[in-house]
Amino acid sequence: MRNNLHDKEIAVVSAKLKTQAKLPESPRPQTRKAARRPAHGLVVVRSSHGDRTTARLNDFSAFGCNLISDAAWLRMGGFIAIRLSDEVTVQAIVRWIRDGACGVEFLRPLPYSEADALGRNF
Repeated sequence: MRNNLHDKEIAVVSAKLKTQAKLPESPRPQTRKAARRPAHGLVVVRSSHGDRTTARLNDFSAFGCNLISDAAWLRMGGFIAIRLSDEVTVQAIVRWIRDGACGVEFLRPLPYSEADALGRNF
């Protein structure tokens, strides 16, 4: 009886694996929350430790931006403040760094109307 139960368990697992193997691969889901727009402007970036640099804004959305900077103190997971205009400074976290560029996510998304207005200035 023990062997029959074991054989049935193996058959069920085997059937599940065959079914899973036939499932089509789905494309990677779109993770962007808002469209990015190209941007060409300079912003002031400060770290939570007091470091400061000027960076070039490469693209921009209500949820984050892409910065070009050679600041050695920028680190993935680091918290920064970005001065987007005289009136607007946003807090952000660095999500990735690669080849002198970094992607940052704003801790609080900008209202769409404010993001559109700022985007037109860059």
